[in-house]
Amino acid sequence: MNNLDKIQIKAGTVSFQEEDIVRYQIDQTDEISLKNVEEYLEAVRNLGGGKAFSNLVVMKEFIQVGNDHRKYAAGEESNMYTIADAFVLNSMALKLVGNFYIRYNKPVRPTRIFNN
Repeated sequence: MNNLDKIQIKAGTVSFQEEDIVRYQIDQTDEISLKNVEEYLEAVRNLGGGKAFSNLVVMKEFIQVGNDHRKYAAGEESNMYTIADAFVLNSMALKLVGNFYIRYNKPVRPTRIFNN
């Protein structure tokens, strides 16, 4: 790992929650795009030097997530730095989107949804 501990990207902040857990705090935005996912991957690569981590993704506000984004996020290419994903979603609408993502897009890494 390098000496960076936090990177601000357009859709939020990427930082270490613990040594082997990367936290992605998604700020209020209209929609998560493929460009946001690419920025996230670049931030994780820079933070961890190419090592794979468990991801803690925290969303507090409802955010649109496009079909193309869900397909890409579930695939091998976007999970090159991922061991597993944990999504903390506190709204029913986000939980519905999250459950749809898990059931229909079938992420290649273990993925779970939590309330807190």
